[in-house]
Parts: sequence; structure tokens; C-alpha cells
Amino acid sequence: MSVKQYLCGPCLEEKGEIEGVVYCKECEEPLCGNCKHDHARIKALKLHKLCDLSDVPPQEIQELLKRLIACPNHETERVVHLCKDHDVTCCNTCALAEHRKCETLKVLADIKVDCTGLKTILHDLQQQGESLLEHERTHEELVSEIENKAMSSLQTIKQKLLDIYAQFENEVLSSIADKKKVIGEKIKTNNEKARQFLNAIEQQSTYIEQVEKFGTNEHVVLLQRQLEKNSVCRLKSTVGELDKRRSKSSFKCVEDTSFDRLLLEVKNSLRIEDCTCDVSETGSDTDNSQYKPYTKRILQLQCTKDLSTIPLFDKEKRPDARSCIWIDKNIVIALHEVNALLVIEEDSNFVLSKFICDVTPWSVSKTGPTDMVISLPCASKIAFAQLRYGNVHVITELKTRIPYHDVTRHASLNQYICMSNNRGQIDILNNNGTLLREINISSEIKEFVPSPVSLCNFNAHNRVLIISNWLKETLTALNLNGEKVFEYKHQDLLGAQQIAVDPCGNVYVTSYLLSILQISPSGHYIRTLPLEKKTDYPFGICFNNTFDKIALSGGGNDLDPYLGVYTFT
Repeated sequence: MSVKQYLCGPCLEEKGEIEGVVYCKECEEPLCGNCKHDHARIKALKLHKLCDLSDVPPQEIQELLKRLIACPNHETERVVHLCKDHDVTCCNTCALAEHRKCETLKVLADIKVDCTGLKTILHDLQQQGESLLEHERTHEELVSEIENKAMSSLQTIKQKLLDIYAQFENEVLSSIADKKKVIGEKIKTNNEKARQFLNAIEQQSTYIEQVEKFGTNEHVVLLQRQLEKNSVCRLKSTVGELDKRRSKSSFKCVEDTSFDRLLLEVKNSLRIEDCTCDVSETGSDTDNSQYKPYTKRILQLQCTKDLSTIPLFDKEKRPDARSCIWIDKNIVIALHEVNALLVIEEDSNFVLSKFICDVTPWSVSKTGPTDMVISLPCASKIAFAQLRYGNVHVITELKTRIPYHDVTRHASLNQYICMSNNRGQIDILNNNGTLLREINISSEIKEFVPSPVSLCNFNAHNRVLIISNWLKETLTALNLNGEKVFEYKHQDLLGAQQIAVDPCGNVYVTSYLLSILQISPSGHYIRTLPLEKKTDYPFGICFNNTFDKIALSGGGNDLDPYLGVYTFT
């Protein structure tokens, strides 16, 4: 504020330039010592709020306060009332002239105001804006990664075919440069619009804070109405448009031929093509070539073992084989009914050991080379254990605030993701077992996950939770904010239970139709792998360390529990 703005307002009207000592919020002007004294004497002014000049609101906020309180029909009047019948604010003159017959005419100062909801909306919009910026940054990295891949391919070609490399390099790099330029311009435009959007959010948030701090209750009411009627709607529309226009165009390198066999077609061996690759859809299927080793393999049954014949359990109880994990050369199976973990050697029928639990081991999940976590929801516990020389050793048990039925580990963040089926809740725990946060799940998604018939798995390849629901015959993928990434349904997806994930992020889920469905990281059907009748009604599924074998555990109903091992060829 300049020096002139600190001069006493009433004295300036009388052509006197006297320095102000306080500021009147109602009069919205500085007061000198005498005028301050007059304010205290005059009945109409004595209740005005005075503050130090150091607390004077910024000029922009002063102007905002004036605009908020000014009557649109009478420039010299202040709005005092809110007419609910006409949904307008008005001064005393307007109230007498136009709203005398209105049933609901409220005094602004008497209206209770709470800007919490408005602040929440602005905060959410800000997060969406920041998410859009993050999207553009990630997409830019993706484009650079694809460019790097193209450069790598070019170097391979250069070593084999130096004669035509110059022409080849020029064509490929030119194509990349042209497309990257277009994509870069789009990203730049989107970044600028997203920053403008965030600046608008910050401005509205500042207005709320400043009006709450320096304005009256009437100001807050008026600002809230103004923002809810105009700014918020506009901002919602803007963020929707930004979301629709976010960068999706990309390009990919397509290798069509073998350079060694078809030298004459070398110029067509590597092309740069336009494609759509939205990085917000984690694990996009833009290039299926990376999945080729895992999409062409064939399953062959290696062996099966009837678990009902194991003499380690009471003959009156039939073990119910559930989830399984593969650690080194051993397979660990969680058994219901007999409340035990069974450790079986990979290439034989030899049972290495059994580990008796106090309650039902609902599920077991691999968390490291020899580490596992056991879910014990009936005791509201989870147990951290290791497999040592074929025996399960519990390292520690953790008492949980609610019963968790499935626990999986987010290795890169060293966190545990825990799902409670009967509570319909997913929590993230720190490595020491303390609660980090709860994943908020919308009511729409809660209809499917989690539920008493759900299992939770974590796909580290694209950092999504995949929750199977065998009753609704669906797989639902969520990010760690509880937002749905994809929902997968298929006519053969019957009895979906535990899932397995290969190094490319492909998902494998069992079906009661004697098959395993292979699904891409983004939730697209790849193929169906048939199973032998000896492995009917599978429940658990897991890979070995080299991903060339897969184990199935299951049975149930009138079928004997079993463990089946398949080899990929």
C-alpha cells in the first residue's frame, strides 16, 4: 500500500492529509487519532472493528470486499439481505421496494456460513490439476523412452548395414522429430493451460482465506455464493476440458522384418507411426511385442499330488487348499479346515513340513525371496514369516485394528496393502505395521470390491491392485488412490480367485472351466490356457522364480484337494 493510502479517510474528504493510525474494516479506510476517537464516541460507529495498519488487507482484497458488499442496484448502498424467494441479495432500499411481499428475507449477518465444502472442492480440483501436470510429465517421459528405444534399434542396424545407414537414420530420426515436435507442442499447451487452471484455483482459495480473515460474515456468504455459482462451475468445466484434451498421441517403433534375411527391405524394417498411448491407463497395450515370450508358451502338466492322502492331518478333516506361493524349490499352500501351511518340494511328492496355525490361515503371500505374510483374520492378526530349510518360521505377529483377509507387499515403497473382506476396506501399512492410510473406495466400486468372495493381489508391473470376485465373475483393477483403472469380465471367468503376474505384467487367473485366462496389464484378453482334468476347480496359482513353471492348488466340494505343477514350453 502506498503512503497516500495510509492517510486518514475522513480527513482526506475534508482536504486534510493526516496519517492514519488504525484501519476500520467496516468503513474500509484508515483513521487518524481524532477520527478513531470519534468512532468510539458515535453510537453508529462504536461497534466497527478496528485493526492495526499492519493488518490492512491487500488492495485487491479491499476491492473484492467492496464489490461483494455493494448493492448492484444502488451504488451507495450495502447489501444487507438475502431474498430466498428470488435468490438475490439486496440492500434495505431494494428490500422495501421489491421484496416486501417475499416470504423469506434473511439478514446476511445472521446466516451461518461454512466454507469447508467449497474448500474441499477447490482442493480436489487442485489435485486434479496437479494430476494432469503429472500426466503430462509422465507422457513426456514415455515419449522420450520410445525415442530411446528407436535410437537403440538404430544402433543395431548401423552395425550390420553401414552402407544404407545414413539414409535409414535420416528417415527414422526425421519421422521421430516431426512427431515428437507435434506431441511436444501439445504437451506444452496442456502444461500451460493446467498451470493457468491451478493459478485460478490458488486465486479462489486465497480469496476465501483473505475474506474469512479480513471480511465480515456477509462477505464470506457473498463470496461463497459467488464462487459456487460462477467460479466452481467454470473450474469444473475447465478441468473436464483439460482432462479430455490431455496428451494421448504417441508413436511406436514397428519392426517388420529380419535385417539378415531381407536386406532389400531394410528401409521398411523400422517405422515411426502415430498411436494413442494414454499413460494414465497404466500398462497400455500399445506394443504387444514385449509380451511375446509369455503369450506363445504352452502349458504341460508335470505332476499332481493328492493332498487328502497326506498322513499329517486328522482323517476326519479334509484339507481345503487355498492360496499358494513358490519359494525357491518349494511350494507353500494355505490349508483351511486343518488350519495349517503345507510345504511341498517342487519336483517330488515329498512333503517337507507342515506349520499349524492357531486359526485359519486365510491366505499366504510372498513378500521376498524367502519371506511371506500370513493373513489370520479370525484372530485379527497378520504373521510375518520366512521359509528356512523347508520349514516355516514366524518372525513376528502383528495385531491389526481390523481383520485382514489378504495382505500383499508394495516392494518399491516397502509397504503392505491389506484388504478386509467383511469390512469392505483396504488399508496401507508401513513396514513396521502402523497404519499409513486407508484407500478411499467409491460406493460404485464397493459394490464389487472388496467383499467376502474377493481376493486382493498387487501387480507391481503397473502398480495396481487387482481384486477378483468369483461371485460376480469380474477382475477389478484399482490404483492406490482407490480409482478404477479397468474392470475385466469374460464369459470364461468363472470362480476367479488368486492371480499370478509374469515379469511383463500379464495377469493369470484360474477358471472353473479347466482353464487359465491370460490378461494384459491394462485388462485386455490375451488367450485361454487349457488345464488337465486332474486340476479341476483351481483356487491358488503362483509362478516359480524363473517363470517357466506354474503351480495350482484347489479342489473342494466332492473333489480331493490337490497341488498341480505345470511347465511352460
